[in-house]
Amino acid sequence: MNKRDLTKLYSEMSPENPSIVQAGKEIEEFLETVKEAIALDREVRFPKRGIFEILTRKPRVVANPVTRERMTVYPKKTVRFRASKKIK
Repeated sequence: MNKRDLTKLYSEMSPENPSIVQAGKEIEEFLETVKEAIALDREVRFPKRGIFEILTRKPRVVANPVTRERMTVYPKKTVRFRASKKIK
């Protein structure tokens, strides 16, 4: 599902029946709020839904498949969503 499909679904399911543009703005606000909360607390919990959390990937050494040159991939942070048992 892409963002356009999500906004259409949200505008249909919402009791207020917002326009697609308004629904897109509301979804964007929600996503920005979640991003800020993750940056502050390193995780955001939605009861009975799941958890968004930051994972730090370790540095590793990889080889270029053509030249066989060794390169280091530096550590980076990624966001992971773990669904709750009720959703699974």
